[in-house]
Amino acid sequence: MDPDIDPNQPVEAIAAILHGKTEPVMTPYGQTCGDEVAELIYREGLDIEEMKHRIMQYKDRRSLTVDKERSYIRNAISDYLSDYANFSKTYERLIDQIQFFPDIVHQDIVHNITISKENIHDILKTLTENEKEDILKKVNGKISRRNSEFKLGEELERYLNNIGQKYGIDCVVDEFVREGKDLFGIKVYIGDRGILTEFNGTFAELKKALARELEYEAMDRVTCKFCGREIIRYVALHKLKTCECGARIVVTSYRSTKGNLIYLRKRISFRKEHSMA
Repeated sequence: MDPDIDPNQPVEAIAAILHGKTEPVMTPYGQTCGDEVAELIYREGLDIEEMKHRIMQYKDRRSLTVDKERSYIRNAISDYLSDYANFSKTYERLIDQIQFFPDIVHQDIVHNITISKENIHDILKTLTENEKEDILKKVNGKISRRNSEFKLGEELERYLNNIGQKYGIDCVVDEFVREGKDLFGIKVYIGDRGILTEFNGTFAELKKALARELEYEAMDRVTCKFCGREIIRYVALHKLKTCECGARIVVTSYRSTKGNLIYLRKRISFRKEHSMA
C-alpha cells in the first residue's frame, strides 16, 4: 500500500499515484505492481466504495502494527536506560547520563531489538516529543520501584541477621524483586543454603516464612564426639576452629552422586591430639 494514497482521494488520483511504479508486490492473488493496478483502474474502473473500505482497513491494521513496534522499542529503551541511569527531572538530563553507561549491549530477542551506547542516540532521534515524555516517565518509574525494592531487600536482610545473630548464622539477600502487590521474587542465602523462589503473600508474611527457614537451619547441628556438645553446622563450618573441650574441628570435602549429577559436600569431624576420632 503506497503511503501517499488517501481513501478520500478520487479513484483517478489513486491511479495517477500508482502509475509507473513497477516494484513487484505479493498479494493473496499473486504478484503485481502499482502500474498494473493503475492500468486496471484506467481500463475497467473499480468500485470506489469497496476500494476506500479496503484502503481504510489496511491503514488501520498498518497503524496498529506500527504502534506496537514503536511501543516495543520504547519499552526496550526504558529497560536499557533504567538499568544504569539515576532519577531525572527532564528527558535531557536522562539522556546526558548515557555517556557514563557501560559498553553493554541489551537485546530483546523476541522483538529483534538491539540497544547499545553506539546506536541508542540514532534510535532516540526517531522519537516524538510525546514518546520522549513517555520514556522519561517509564524510566523514573522503574528507578523508583528499584529503589523501593532495594530498601525492602535491605530491611529483610537486617531482619534475618538480627535473628541469626543469636545462632551465629549469616544471611544475605542477593536478589529482591517486587513483582506485584503481594508477589516477590527472592534469592536469599541463609547460612550456606540458598533459597530462590517466588513468594505469594505480604512482605510481613515473607519475613516470617524466612525466619522459620532460619530456625530450621539452626536445628542442623553436629555433635562433638568427645564432649557431646551440639554445634550448629554453619557455625562449625565457618565460625569455629575448636570445640569448647579443645577438640579440633576438621572440615573435609567429598563428592556424592545423585543420578547423573555430582555434588561437592562438606563433612565435619572432631579430632584431638593422639586421637584418630
